Amino acid sequence: MHSIAEKRAKERFTEFLRDGNYRITSERFEVLAQVLKYNEHFDADSLYLRLRAEGSKVSRATVYKTLSLLHECGLVSRYMFAPGDFAQYEKTIDRPCHDHMVCTKCGRIIEFPNGSVRYLQKQICDHHDFEGIYHTLQIFGVCSDCRRSRRNGSRNGVATFETEDHAN
Repeated sequence: MHSIAEKRAKERFTEFLRDGNYRITSERFEVLAQVLKYNEHFDADSLYLRLRAEGSKVSRATVYKTLSLLHECGLVSRYMFAPGDFAQYEKTIDRPCHDHMVCTKCGRIIEFPNGSVRYLQKQICDHHDFEGIYHTLQIFGVCSDCRRSRRNGSRNGVATFETEDHAN
C-alpha cells in the first residue's frame, strides 16, 4: 500500500516529466521510490548501491539524472555540506521544513526548524515580487561536542600532546 505522500510525489513527478517532455520510465520511478524510503541525508552513490542491493538494474547515470530531475521538480533538496564533498540529498515530501547547522570539525549536521526563517523568506519574496519555491540555510561552525573536546584536552577521546623543554 502506498502512502498519500508517495502518491502525491509520483503524481508530481509524472506531471513534471510530461511538462518537460522527459521520458517517463519505470527506472526513474524506482529511483523515486527508493528516495522516499530515506529519512536522512544520502548521496547519489549510496542510493545507487542500495538500489543494486535490492536487485535493481538501474544504472548509475540514471540515478544521477533522476536525482537532478527530482531536485528540479522540488521533490528532493540538494546540499553541499563541505567543500569538495559529494552532494547530499534529502526528500522534501513527508518531512518538516528545516535548515542545517554543519560542524566544520566533525561533520555533524544538526537539523532545525524555524518559522522565523520561513516568514523572512516570504517577506523578502513579497518585497521583490518573487515567487520562492524553496530555500536553503546552512550555518557552518563548531558544535558543542567539538568545542568541549577542545577545551578538555585529552578527555572525550581527543589526545593532546604537551612537550617540556628540559635544558641541561
